[in-house]
Amino acid sequence: MPSRGGVLVLFDADDDCPVHLVHRLLAPAQEVRKDKSISLVVANREFEAWFLAASASLAGKCGLPADFAWPTKPETKRDAKGVISDALKRASGRPYSQSVDQPKLAATFDMGIARENAPSFDKFWREISKLVEGE
Repeated sequence: MPSRGGVLVLFDADDDCPVHLVHRLLAPAQEVRKDKSISLVVANREFEAWFLAASASLAGKCGLPADFAWPTKPETKRDAKGVISDALKRASGRPYSQSVDQPKLAATFDMGIARENAPSFDKFWREISKLVEGE
């Protein structure tokens, strides 16, 4: 029986299938930490796709232009970082920096909208909830 607490592993799928990655990596992770609940979440394509999923909530914030929007299926877009970088350059003259911009965007975007538009973010939400609630 796992002890209280858990481990959340989060990484980008890039061009791999997130479901296949979870199936391949979850058992080895659980073997390494048998004493903890392990949650493995793979952002479909990349973490920044979650920002595209909630782009309406980021428009005009964090240096992004007021018309920042991604119309559909953000997790199918390759290079979400590039989309965000282009938008930042247009609005504020500087490119996207993971270390500078990612924390600001993550603290600002609407998680409810992201859950509706990005299935991998919804999975992340559910896994966090399980870890917090101790299920």
